[in-house]
Amino acid sequence: MSINTNPSRGFRQRWWVDGLYEDENGYYGFDGQVDAETFGAASAGVGRNHAPALLCDLYYGGSLNLEAHPSVVADAWSVAEHPERGMEACLWVKLFRSAGYTHDGLPAAPPTQPITVYRGCTPDGLKGMSWTSDLAVARTFAHGRLRGRALGRVYALDIAPDKLLAYIHETGRNESEYVIDMTLVLDGQVRLVEE
Repeated sequence: MSINTNPSRGFRQRWWVDGLYEDENGYYGFDGQVDAETFGAASAGVGRNHAPALLCDLYYGGSLNLEAHPSVVADAWSVAEHPERGMEACLWVKLFRSAGYTHDGLPAAPPTQPITVYRGCTPDGLKGMSWTSDLAVARTFAHGRLRGRALGRVYALDIAPDKLLAYIHETGRNESEYVIDMTLVLDGQVRLVEE
């Protein structure tokens, strides 16, 4: 990886990773293959909330092999303030599935038994992909008034291992987060724990 210091490359700042470009439609591309370190530098360069678009563009553009670098999906998810606003859930699911289940960015076997996870949110946020195994974290999101959020409720879900996409704790925000394929969760499986 090298950092572009060549002013002839147009508007790019000095942190721009050599080989990374935006085409005329605003899609990201890369000359060659991207590794996890280069992806990290590039996502820092484009800004944390653009990391999901960078991930998607590089993967679908053939410059990023998720089987070889599975950590980049969880990294892009973790750095974005609201990852599901930056990219549709169906695309996240496909990218996480392509990378395989990871535990703190490393390939791992998912749990073998269903686990109970929690989510602190308003009722319209029940289909969100981010859940936690830590009830206290869910309570903080529901009742803690984080960053101007409306008061919510705490919900629980017993989730089967095949619906788990990743576990993010040490590499994320220390929230004991499970990313879940909510497209496979049926209505009625989520239950209210606390108002």
